[in-house]
Parts: sequence; structure tokens; C-alpha cells
Amino acid sequence: MLPQTRDADTISSPIVDDNGFLKVEKSPPGVVNDIKLAFFLAVYDVRHRYARSIIGPFWITLQTAFFVGCIGFVFSAISAVSTRDFLPYFAISFVLWSFLSGSTNNSTTTLLDAGGFIKDRGLPAYVFFLQCFFRHLLFLAHNIAVPILLFVFLGGTTFFRVIAAIPGLVIFAGVTLCLSLVVGSLATRYRDVQPVVESLMNLAFLASPIMWKPDLLSGREFLLHYNPVVHLLAVWRDPMLNGVMPWGSFAISLMFLAVLASLAWYALTQLRNAPFWI
Repeated sequence: MLPQTRDADTISSPIVDDNGFLKVEKSPPGVVNDIKLAFFLAVYDVRHRYARSIIGPFWITLQTAFFVGCIGFVFSAISAVSTRDFLPYFAISFVLWSFLSGSTNNSTTTLLDAGGFIKDRGLPAYVFFLQCFFRHLLFLAHNIAVPILLFVFLGGTTFFRVIAAIPGLVIFAGVTLCLSLVVGSLATRYRDVQPVVESLMNLAFLASPIMWKPDLLSGREFLLHYNPVVHLLAVWRDPMLNGVMPWGSFAISLMFLAVLASLAWYALTQLRNAPFWI
């Protein structure tokens, strides 16, 4: 079972009153209720962040659309590839990468921001890692509209190719969750981890085929084999865009997920000490 840091008989469960204020009531304990609590907190966080905004969370979509449009046109010219081919490629790559990097970077401060809930109400620390993951999943749900519209108007994939990409997307999401748990736990215990993680994520973004295509490294493709991000992107992007599953990358991604899942489970067993780390 997952480690518990609160009383065994009750768990805090949130509701929003008529005035929009967050209140907490008691409900039966359990992992399912913890997941519901984490999802509710993520939804509330997104709604609160864009309160009094006319278009609300769809600012996320507009920001992504502007970035993809500007960078897409520039880098397609630099890479000497067709804008029609490059824009959908860059859009779907950037949106999924933003999900992974955003969830991982934010996890480094998640428990610090939720210190009051963990110390005063005894909520399990992993709830707030799940909240971070669900929050970025909601951001992804808004951002995904950009590549979908590009695929509709510019082409680049089919419905059956999207279906074929689902196993890779599940692996990608699993890696994101496990990586967030491991990195977030380490960053809470050792504060020097946060800037290291942010630097590594920025480096991985530039060193991975997101703003550029793999064939740009003609003659040096072997360098990509040592980058785990390349394999995590390939397991869903190749089936979606090319209709081919890279089974070598699929096996490497599964092994990477297994290692991260083991580390995440160990991190969960140590999170009972989270109140002393904050």
C-alpha cells in the first residue's frame, strides 16, 4: 500500500462553497479518494489561476499557438524544410515536451508550496505530486488543440496512426509521472536538486529533436541513441507521423519506465518524512 501520513479513519476532501471559497470536509480514506482530491485541487488551481479572465485557461492555447507559429516558421527556414511539414511536427513535439518538462520542473517545488496542507492537515505528500501531474495534464488538454488544428488543415497524420500512437503516449505519461515523483522527492530533501533539474531539462530540450528533425544530424545519427528523450518521443511520434513503431525505442522506453517506477515506489515509501523536509 502507499504510505499514509494522516489518520487512518478520515481524509480531508475539498468542496467549493457558493462564494467560490475552498472548504474541506471529511470522507472515507483510500488511494481512490486521494486521486480524486488531487484532481479536484488541480482543477481548482487552473480555475483560480485564470479567475476574472475573459477567455480563462484558453490563454494557454493562445500562448502555445503564438509560440509554435513564430518558432515554426523560423526553424523551418533554418532547417530548410517545408513549413507545411514542419509546423505539425514541431507543434505536437513541443506540446508533449511541455507536458513532461512542466510537470517535472514544477514537482521540485510542489511539496514546499503545499507545506501547510502536509503539516497542518496531515495530507499525504504524494497527493500534491498527483495534483501537479493532473494540472499539467489539463494544460496539455488545452494545448493539444494547436497540433490538432494543424493536422486538420495541413495534414500529417490519420486517425488510425493516432490510435497506433496510444501505447507510446501511455508510456510517455507514465514516465512523466514517475519522473516527477522521483525528482520532486529529491528536490524537497536536497534543495540543490532544483536548479540542476531545470538546467538538465533546458539542455534536453535543445539536444532532442523537438525544434529540429533527426535527419538534420546526417552522418551523426548515432548520437541520438544515447539520448533517452529521443526514444520517449519516438515511441508515439513515429507511429503518429510515419505510421511505423520503432520497436528498439519502444523496448528502451519500457525499461526506462520500469527503472523510474521502481525509484518512484521507493520515493513514495520515504515521503512519510516529507513534513521534516519542508
